[in-house]
Amino acid sequence: MKSTITQSRSIRSYFSGFQTSARFVRGVDLAGQWAAPILIVAVLIMAAIFAPAFYLPTNLKTVGIQIAVLGIVAVGQTLVLLVRSIDLSVSAVLALGAVIVVQTEAGGPLWISFVEAFAVAAAVGLANGLLITKRQVPPFVATFGMLVFVQGARLAYTKGQASGTVPEILRAISFEQVGPIPAALIVWLIVNIIVLFILQKTRYGRWIYAVGGNPAAARYAGIPVDLVIIGVHTICSMLAMLGGLLLSGYIGYVDLRLGADYNTNSIAGAIVGGTTFTGGRGNLFGTAAGAALLIMLLNLVVVLGLPIHWQYAVQGIVLVMAVALQGFRQFLLSR
Repeated sequence: MKSTITQSRSIRSYFSGFQTSARFVRGVDLAGQWAAPILIVAVLIMAAIFAPAFYLPTNLKTVGIQIAVLGIVAVGQTLVLLVRSIDLSVSAVLALGAVIVVQTEAGGPLWISFVEAFAVAAAVGLANGLLITKRQVPPFVATFGMLVFVQGARLAYTKGQASGTVPEILRAISFEQVGPIPAALIVWLIVNIIVLFILQKTRYGRWIYAVGGNPAAARYAGIPVDLVIIGVHTICSMLAMLGGLLLSGYIGYVDLRLGADYNTNSIAGAIVGGTTFTGGRGNLFGTAAGAALLIMLLNLVVVLGLPIHWQYAVQGIVLVMAVALQGFRQFLLSR
């Protein structure tokens, strides 16, 4: 009888420990999903205490425009991460878009320049997707190679010195406001709504999560895995092009280093927001929060008067912490 009671208590103790472990895993998972919004609140409080100039209307407008540009690029990066891929060519596409519009706008109608820019972006994304799916090139290698190619093509096209004026419509979109809200933020919101609809309400969106969750099972289920991967890379490049056009309108000129940091920043924004490198997990709300957090931290460095190279330290810290948290989450979930 005593042995039976002892065994029963041991079983209850075992399951109690299991439940505690499960609650801990769930807590870590929720912390990973809500880390960016929580840190945004912390940054806002820190700014109010140590850097009140952060809340000046001109600075808030600048922060809003920068969040919109990075947020748009990070949406595309989220899509490719969801299918277990990555895109290291977004910064080159972003810079190329501004060059195409500025260089060709003087010689023809503006709408033709925009069509050319987005057609080039689609071609770059298509090439990335084909290299990854048809030639079995690892995404890191394929998109890094495309980065080098696009940068070389841009330098050859401009002969190393871009020139021309940014069209007024881009200046207007980047600087005009609808009430207190910069127009660029409205563009970002529209992009998020469209992509969110695709992910949640369409078959293609369900395919994206299925391919990222288990590519082999997706193939057996009849999902065109290659077309899904090619499609998200094409969308990613076109969103990078849109971000580049907004960024050039905000800056007002074309610079050869335009968008140089957007590869790492777009990946960091998505990862901080809860998207994983292993695919199948992530959402646009988290990406939006991650992009906003990163821009706010970088802006806070400037407002506090710290040396500008501290921005690179902030980028590295945010990315390493995000990857470490995601790795810990994956380890616990796999257990």
